[in-house]
Amino acid sequence: MDNINTRGFRIPRSRTFETHHALCDEFMAAIEPLVLNTYSHSAKVRAELEAAFATEMGAKYAVAVGSGTIGLFLALRACGISAGDEVITIANSDISTTAAITNCGAQPVVADVLASDYTIDPDQVEALITPRTSAILPVDLHGHPANVKALRPIAERHNLTIVEDAALATGAQDYGRPVGAFADAAAFSLAPFKPFGSAGNGGMVVTSDEEIYRNLCLLADYGHAPRGPNQPDAYQNYIAEGYNVPLDALQAAILLIKLPYLKEWTAKRRAIGEALEAGLAGTSARTPKLRPESAPTFRSYTICVDRQLEVHQRLREAGIEAVIHYAPPITHYSVYAGLFPNADQLPITERLGREIVNLPVSPEFTDEDVDFMIETTKSILESYE
Repeated sequence: MDNINTRGFRIPRSRTFETHHALCDEFMAAIEPLVLNTYSHSAKVRAELEAAFATEMGAKYAVAVGSGTIGLFLALRACGISAGDEVITIANSDISTTAAITNCGAQPVVADVLASDYTIDPDQVEALITPRTSAILPVDLHGHPANVKALRPIAERHNLTIVEDAALATGAQDYGRPVGAFADAAAFSLAPFKPFGSAGNGGMVVTSDEEIYRNLCLLADYGHAPRGPNQPDAYQNYIAEGYNVPLDALQAAILLIKLPYLKEWTAKRRAIGEALEAGLAGTSARTPKLRPESAPTFRSYTICVDRQLEVHQRLREAGIEAVIHYAPPITHYSVYAGLFPNADQLPITERLGREIVNLPVSPEFTDEDVDFMIETTKSILESYE
């Protein structure tokens, strides 16, 4: 593994390649029949992953698609979100969140977030509801579960759908249940840098609602009606404008092998997050404070600092591949100019955009790696005191 390019970082964003090396023989054995057999074998592997993932997430159904972004878009469409609707979400997320809404023809409406864990503030939501509001889209930011259970009664009072953006939170739990349990549908990313990722792009949508599931299947397969018992194989009947977006079977095969390790890797991510929290206590870094009923996974570990850009740069110069995720907020993006009339009413979102720095978290990190991150970060912060 000496020839693996980690771009010169002692602590890279991810060391998933180490796990892939360890599982290489299993990967190759699973991939070979996909290349050498008929395509029906690919469909079988994808279906096996969907069933296993649904079970892992405590849902009745799962649909594997080409990316987390397309999964979120299809989830909204499957729940009936369309032109003229409004969807309440947050501004300190990836552009995929708001793009999924606007690509349905709907209007995103942004709520402020909690200073404690950076997820949507349920107390801010009800005031944003209008006759056009059709859904709430909470985001499990950085792997911190949004309090979707608290949003549920709000949604029921106003007849709203909840579509959860769980792209960064595969493996996390809240109130003793997997993320997505309190939503009508939840979308996950299976991309390489996510907590449960493959070697390429991928996504999954889970639901326990049969109608939403049927809509997902329809939209992910061109919008083609299911073939009836007396219809020929070549029969075509499109009842919706859908898309050709199934998860690639090669990625499905890799994920099937990795899925049994998800709980173990999630526990390691939590242990690293706990070590970083304890190690940085007493410094000027402000760390997330998660609800006691929340059991996160950590896609990364976030700290808030006064000299964001300087700290970020010095961490990278010291060999730690720190990043700054979802800052500035999407309300600052040129593509959304004028779209959010309440953009100046998001004080916590704005503050996080100026302060947040993301430290790497990867299950393959050793205790020495974590200690190095702690001591290096402390040294940088102390130099500003």
